[in-house]
Amino acid sequence: GCFALNPTFFNAVVKENDLSAVPLCLPIFFGVLAVSALHEAGHIVAAKKHGVKLGFPVPLPSLQVGSFGSITPLRSFPPSRAALFDVAISGPAVSMLVSMILLVSGLSLTISSQSLATFPVVPAAMMKSSFLIGSIVSVVAPKMMMVPLSQPIPIHPCFLVGLAGLVMSAVNLLPIGRLDGGRACMATRGRRVTSSVSFLSLVVLLIYSFSSVSGIAVFWGALVVLTQQRFSDIPCIDEVTGVGDLRNISYVALLALALLTLAPFPGGVGPI
Repeated sequence: GCFALNPTFFNAVVKENDLSAVPLCLPIFFGVLAVSALHEAGHIVAAKKHGVKLGFPVPLPSLQVGSFGSITPLRSFPPSRAALFDVAISGPAVSMLVSMILLVSGLSLTISSQSLATFPVVPAAMMKSSFLIGSIVSVVAPKMMMVPLSQPIPIHPCFLVGLAGLVMSAVNLLPIGRLDGGRACMATRGRRVTSSVSFLSLVVLLIYSFSSVSGIAVFWGALVVLTQQRFSDIPCIDEVTGVGDLRNISYVALLALALLTLAPFPGGVGPI
């Protein structure tokens, strides 16, 4: 959909039935798949380190950003809460880091490029649909934040891959049930606290879905419920020993980044 606003692409595919321009979409397609694969690779590496068995990842497609990641079930009991935390947080930590690098790279390549005609085109409002993304754009490419919200802006594919990766990481970091964020919350805060936090998060997500224009909140909430990710995960062998200060701080920092990604930037038309 991000190429539909590109007049060259639109004229070639729609008006002239020339499909030679379709390969322009492939970098975004494979880029989103690559970020999702890195996300899963983070889980697998951490699981092997701690001797935790994982089930086969089940991809979750998204109409908005291409992919919501995958459902990766635990097939053995984690030996400790620290092990559960590492397995849970490694995926979104890797994909979020890679996505932020891609986001900044995409902005830099857009500014320096002389071939904007081949780039996907998005409305300027997209830059203000996320507080984190809007803040990054304000630093790297401040002029983009000054144009009218409805104005189309050509942007390098790396930016869109990074945006999709950030959103995918952010929704998975929400402290709900068997999501990465739910598992990390259970590891750092314990099962009882996590049950309450998970329930409250689902209620907030439900209210957010009906009170905003965010299609992502609606679809993600439906997927969480339909795929039974709202329920608590299997327990650890040692559920008494904590995870330590460093893991607690890491969890809070990543959760904050996730919430900043999903919150709208001031002056925008709504959340991402």
